[in-house]
Formats: sequence, structure tokens, C-alpha cells
Amino acid sequence: MLVELSAENLTKRFGETLALDGVSFKIDGKGCYGYLGPNGAGKTTTMKIFTNLLRPTSGHAFINGVDVRREPVRALRGVGSLVEDPEPYGYLSVREFIEFAARIRGAPKPDLDALKARLDLPDLQRRCSNLSKGQRRRVYLAALVAQSPEILILDEPSSGLDPKEAQILRDLIRELKKDRIVLLSSHLLYEVSIVCDYLYFIYRGKIVEEGSVEDVSKKFASKALKVEFYSRPEKLDGLLTHQFEFEGERHVVVYYDGSDAQRREILDKLYPLGVRSFGDAELGLEEAYRQVIG
Repeated sequence: MLVELSAENLTKRFGETLALDGVSFKIDGKGCYGYLGPNGAGKTTTMKIFTNLLRPTSGHAFINGVDVRREPVRALRGVGSLVEDPEPYGYLSVREFIEFAARIRGAPKPDLDALKARLDLPDLQRRCSNLSKGQRRRVYLAALVAQSPEILILDEPSSGLDPKEAQILRDLIRELKKDRIVLLSSHLLYEVSIVCDYLYFIYRGKIVEEGSVEDVSKKFASKALKVEFYSRPEKLDGLLTHQFEFEGERHVVVYYDGSDAQRREILDKLYPLGVRSFGDAELGLEEAYRQVIG
């Protein structure tokens, strides 16, 4: 069965402001796809077009081959979304809201006890109006899960969550992406590096880079190696031909061309001095973000 999202030259103007400038991409495999960029880059605008909350100035958004603008009901039949700050209906209890969400999509009656344990939900009898922001967000996510969508569109889903709640969300996304498409917008590198398989970098309304997390990290591989020693190493000036600098007494950052050959050469020379640990001084994904986004 076809499960895909695609954008064809999506453009959106708000008066004189160009929010999206010819965005095109195609997602046609299970997994989590990160839509990464700073605030104001065009992430939420894209999500709103795909969920028919906005109409593009030009171009098309397709879900499973159906144009969202022309046939929104058909296109969005198998889609669950969290865009900006939706909340459960305050007058319903947690149980009532989740069961209502499943019922309107024609999904089977959800296993509420399992959802409660999975998402650390509050008491199922509590009114949604009496919940904290993080609790309301988790209840809303539980309702999306109860609908069993083929595609999930999540716009900054960890916004407003505390560290524990954000971890619950990440665990949920890692589980859900195994058998569906998850399109996740975020400006948090840590979040996308943990849960995403493929990345789109958007900046000033344009897709400026894309690739798997692994490939993007390799493309912008760090050119600095951070080495920790058991004690302060001596005689590095005569040992290394590469530029280096100390960070404290036991940490040394060595700069090189980023190649595996030079990395191996440096480590071979340093190991006899008592290397305790080593790693990239900068994560490749962080370096990619800086270079691509500026």
C-alpha cells in the first residue's frame, strides 16, 4: 500500500514575506524524517500546508498521491498531526478524549491502560482542563496513537515538555517509526540525532541540504579530535606535526583534515602517552547545522 508524502515546488507568501520558496521533497519509506531549521525557517508553514491549515500560494502537497488542497478529506484520512499547540477538549476526561479521538477515525477502542503506562498519562478520570501543559501534550499524543495513523506529522512536539516528558516522547517516536512515516520538525539537534533517520535542512524557506543522519554527519565530519589522557602528556611539540591546543591539564584538541588516515596517524602517535578516551571535538551534525544554516 502506498504511504508517502511529497512536496512539489511549495511556495507561500504572507504579503511581502516569502515563507516558503519552492520547497520540494519526497518521502516514501517508513522511518522518522527530520525537518530541521531555526525558528522562522518555514517548518510550521510546511506542516500547516500538509495538514490543510494553510493553502500554498503555489505548488502542491501530496499525501499518498492525493493533493491536500484539492481533496483534503481523502488526503488526510490516514494522517495524525500535532501542529503548534493543539490541546484536548478541556470539558472531557482523559479517557473520554482518547476514546473520542479513536472513534471519530473509526479505530478500534484503545487499550487505555497500555497507553497510560506507555505515555505516563495522568488519572484517566481527570478533566483535561485540570492538567499541566506537559500532561495535555501527552494526552494529545495518546489520542494520536489511538487513531493508528499511517503518517504522523509532528511540529516541534517536545516544545514545553520537561526532560522526562521529552524522553517519553522520543521513546514513543522511535517505536512508532518502525511501521509508519513520522515527519518531525525541530530546531533541536539533540532531538533529531536520536530519533531521525533522514534530515531535511530548511533555511529562509528553502531546502538547503538533505541526507541520512549518518551521511550528513560524515559530509560535515569534524576536523578536530579531542583526546583525554590519564595525566598531562609531555613532548607533544616534537611528536605531532598537526596544530593542537590544551583544554585543561589532560585534554588536547588536535586539528587535522578530517580524513580517516590522519585520524589513525594521530591516535597511533598518542596512544603510548596514555590515552584514556577520544572523540570528535565537534559532532558532525552540529558542524553541518552551523555550515548549512549559518
